Amino acid sequence: MDYNELLGLELEKAENILKSKNIKYIVNETKGYKDKEILKLPRVIMVKEKDNNIELVITYFSDSLE
Repeated sequence: MDYNELLGLELEKAENILKSKNIKYIVNETKGYKDKEILKLPRVIMVKEKDNNIELVITYFSDSLE
């Protein structure tokens, strides 16, 4: 699987893809300190292979990227 396909996806969609392929993963989030109340939508911004797992780095967006 090309893990770059997960970039930009909502976290839930990325997790469903990995679970369906029985791929172990961990989630690491990064947050700023401004506008927390409007940043609700977690999206994958980086994917790394780490210790036999895939690490999904996520951050929060205010709405859809589409």
